[in-house]
Amino acid sequence: MSFIEQLFQILDDVLPNRVSYGTNIVDVNETHVYPFIVYQEITDRVQTYADNKSAVRIITYQITLVTESKNPIFEEQLESALYQSGFNYQMITEYVNDDNSVTRVYEIKQEEIKYE
Repeated sequence: MSFIEQLFQILDDVLPNRVSYGTNIVDVNETHVYPFIVYQEITDRVQTYADNKSAVRIITYQITLVTESKNPIFEEQLESALYQSGFNYQMITEYVNDDNSVTRVYEIKQEEIKYE
């Protein structure tokens, strides 16, 4: 199972059927839009070169939790699921949207080491 598939399973366990890759799939005309999670790969950069080839890459994934209002319960569930799965995450930012919903953004960095 790839990292991205594993990440989806963990997120989907936190908010079943409310997780999507890259963009929100929840219909804005739905009565219950919140909460939802959007996740995506945002960078894939070479960190170290050896013999003119990439030896270490750093891949950054972003997880965005959007709730109707500040909701420490969902935040704790997400953070606990990530922690228990062994993912080292960082909470990057949190802000209030125009409709008073709250967006909380996390990052996970993964190292990919190539042995040749």
